[in-house]
Amino acid sequence: MLSLSTPLQGLLDILIGVAWVAVPIFLIAIFWQFRLLYKRAQFLEKQEWDFLEIRIPEENFRTPKAMEQVFASLYGIYSFGISWLGKHKDGKVDLWISFEMVGRAGGTQFFVRTPSQFRNLVESALYSQYPDVEIMDADDYIYDFGRSLPNSTYDIWGTGFELVKNSVYPIRTHLEFEEVKEEKTVDPLAGIFEAMSRLKDDEMIGIQFIISPVGAKTNNDIIKDAEKEIKKLIEEKGMKRKDKEGKEELANSMFSLTPGLQDVVKAIERKGSQLKFQTTIRFLYVDRKDDFTTPNIAAVMGSFQQFNTQNMNATKPDRLATKFGGWRATIFPKYKEMKVARKKRRLFDYYASRRFGYSNRMGKEKLPVFNIEELATLFHFPRTFIKAPKLRGAYSRRQGPPPNLPTE
Repeated sequence: MLSLSTPLQGLLDILIGVAWVAVPIFLIAIFWQFRLLYKRAQFLEKQEWDFLEIRIPEENFRTPKAMEQVFASLYGIYSFGISWLGKHKDGKVDLWISFEMVGRAGGTQFFVRTPSQFRNLVESALYSQYPDVEIMDADDYIYDFGRSLPNSTYDIWGTGFELVKNSVYPIRTHLEFEEVKEEKTVDPLAGIFEAMSRLKDDEMIGIQFIISPVGAKTNNDIIKDAEKEIKKLIEEKGMKRKDKEGKEELANSMFSLTPGLQDVVKAIERKGSQLKFQTTIRFLYVDRKDDFTTPNIAAVMGSFQQFNTQNMNATKPDRLATKFGGWRATIFPKYKEMKVARKKRRLFDYYASRRFGYSNRMGKEKLPVFNIEELATLFHFPRTFIKAPKLRGAYSRRQGPPPNLPTE
């Protein structure tokens, strides 16, 4: 009996001894994590934000290439890695900017919400490419239908968007929509502008693109990920060849791929070579409950389909989508109703607060990454030849005074 209890007693003593060290370390780690979350919340709470309306002239001949340069300039908000002291003492995180297009009965409007400290940068970036725009402070449109949606009068439908494949694969960009002759140029956003131009007084379409620069310094090295993906493609899809002994071996080169896959590799390399932003995309549609126009939802969702490709990447609704299906929805309709209502409230709250991703930088998460070419495809101002949009608040091109104007 003693021979059995002695080893057990020794093991118990060891466990108790380890616990005296491990438990305090575990509790300290938990405390430090909660402290970090608290510090981040404090940091974000202190941020001041400006909400601006961008009014574009009736004559706008700038292509999405101009918007590419705007986004390239905004890469200047990138921290290139926050110091350990900044993260843990002050709770600092990389901030973000939201670009938004909004359709109401009065026409289409464009807004940007930026941290106040970056306002000058945002204005300079826009004026450098669009000298005739007007940028002014504006009231937030999101609460025009109530402080919380859905409510007794209005209902909503909406979703966020995520990428189907790894972010190294690009979506279809504006370069693939353009023709040599201007009259044949197709604006990738024409379908969305068309839907926005047909809205009634009690309707709204809102789409927001919330962007924050990324790079290797913040553990988002798309170039390295692209190299891994290209290597994987060659290994899995590359054509085999026979060596001198007649054994099959992989031709370890891009030229071992089919022409179609070679185009994919080139597209991956092209995306990796440009400046990139982690991006949150949300779509919100508001209408009266007694006259909810679902075709407008289909028009916007259909427009996002044109950015999809079979061999590269595509967008799809994410978990914020205000729908719920499956066997539980069929068997328990009341549960479905509660679930959808909860998802609608959450989507509205995220949209109204311009929440970045799901965690609002409170934790690590993998979000879609777009380069400036892709972002300019998804958000740009309509060109003059686009017939659909009524630009709300649009004005004629401003001209300076004649040089011979008398001064007396």
